[in-house]
Amino acid sequence: MHVIPAASYVRLKHALSALALDAVRGRPAARAAARRLEAFWLAEGTPDGLRAAPGGPGLHAVPGGRGNAGRGDAGLRRLLRDGLLERSGGSLAFPEGYRPHAAYARRQALRLAGALRALDARPRRRGHRAAVARGAALFDAGLFFECHEFFEEIWRRALPADRAFYQGIILVAAAFYHYEKGTAHGARVKLAEGMKRLRRCPPVHRGVRVDAWLERLEPWMVRVAGGEAGRALAAHEIPTIPLAD
Repeated sequence: MHVIPAASYVRLKHALSALALDAVRGRPAARAAARRLEAFWLAEGTPDGLRAAPGGPGLHAVPGGRGNAGRGDAGLRRLLRDGLLERSGGSLAFPEGYRPHAAYARRQALRLAGALRALDARPRRRGHRAAVARGAALFDAGLFFECHEFFEEIWRRALPADRAFYQGIILVAAAFYHYEKGTAHGARVKLAEGMKRLRRCPPVHRGVRVDAWLERLEPWMVRVAGGEAGRALAAHEIPTIPLAD
């Protein structure tokens, strides 16, 4: 797959986001693809047969060669279709045009796998609470762009009474996306606007403890106001969205 270098990050970001949104919505092929992608980047003798192969970072062998890759494997077919992996002889490879962004792709793949595990471990919810829990799992795992995209779709269909709530989450997610990209101004503006909207909401709304989340976010206003930005957050640093029981 040939990718125009100037557009490679954007295309990769959107391909990974589309996979994440389908996976948290429970679509089997997307969930299988997320597991496959995690195994690819971990590159350790995994149950699905991926193992490290000669050829440098991002190349992994598939036992059985080319004919085995993708046969009866909906997850792998999804990854090949979306260009997140490609065949290279008898191996699977991270596409050459994306390789400048390999660290980002690996990080997002591992974060997605973590989000799915966390989501599976949570009690089952229904209706709006179930949708919010899926979006919260994205944010809590550090999938901030994906969280933004997920809640934007919900916001477009939301009742007027819920719009400030969903806008607040969208803006906070955008703030942390900007933070990791190193855009301090964007992080500061989006976080302030997001928290402003969340303060309009009841203390508990649509299954989220809004008041508790605002407390977790408050120290970040100080940090981004001081210009801090430009690094990937460790899991323990993320101000996770507290869900009501």
